[in-house]
Amino acid sequence: MLQENQRLSYIFRFQDTAAPLPVSLYAVGRERQTSDYSHAGMTRKDHGGAYLFQYTVAGQAAIRIRDQVFPLDPGKGFFVPFHSDYHYYIPEESNDYECLFLSFDGSEAPKCWSFFAGQLGSVHHFSEHSSPIRLANHIYQEASSKKISDAYKLSTLAYQFLMELYRYGKGLGMPKAWPEIVTQAVRLIDERYYELKSLAELARHLGVSKYHLIKLFNRSVGKTPVEYLTRKRMEKAVELLRTTDWPLERISHEIGYTDVNYFSKVFRKSLGIPPGRLRKDYDAYDFMFD
Repeated sequence: MLQENQRLSYIFRFQDTAAPLPVSLYAVGRERQTSDYSHAGMTRKDHGGAYLFQYTVAGQAAIRIRDQVFPLDPGKGFFVPFHSDYHYYIPEESNDYECLFLSFDGSEAPKCWSFFAGQLGSVHHFSEHSSPIRLANHIYQEASSKKISDAYKLSTLAYQFLMELYRYGKGLGMPKAWPEIVTQAVRLIDERYYELKSLAELARHLGVSKYHLIKLFNRSVGKTPVEYLTRKRMEKAVELLRTTDWPLERISHEIGYTDVNYFSKVFRKSLGIPPGRLRKDYDAYDFMFD
């Protein structure tokens, strides 16, 4: 999680391209706020592209769109014209808010916004495992790793994100409904991946046998609980390798491995390269986990 009142954003500027691009990403970022957080579309003086998509990662805020007020709790996303009649803020009953945002320019952006509002409403709840949110996180990681090097790649990522919103709106990018036990298991792994010791421990927390959990989880998610836990840890390892200078021993412990050699073995098996190689040459690799 970001530190209090911290914002990490990337604004893109490239030389004019040979042809007009149908959509481009103006900025992508994450921010965490605990106070004095308020933006009104009709009066804000900053420029952030023509359209803004914002997704709540943690905490709670609220947004007024025209004459309706919507809570922005974890999982809620909104898509608005940047300078329009909205106001988002941290309400009195909340003291913490973290979000992921992307802003867009180009002729395809208003078409997608119109579709989003018509199909999903002004504010919509997205699973963190849905295709648009997974891609939004991937784009942020690409930006933070300085891997978006030209306007064409920028446009490709922006267009891909808008297409995922279209697919999601048509019901194609939504994860299938999971049994409650599987939903609880995924939530536990997502929140406690760094301290879970075994499949048996996870099953005990859920009050089911590990054999029943494996069968139900694999049928719903397409992976076993251990495979999902490993993927979660590898995602975090890649993030830490790209954004910190921590030694491998610390990264290993941060994500739940007590033996750095075992961590390196799992990393190599999962991603095909050792962690040290990724850190040294991260520009040469592009990972978006399934």
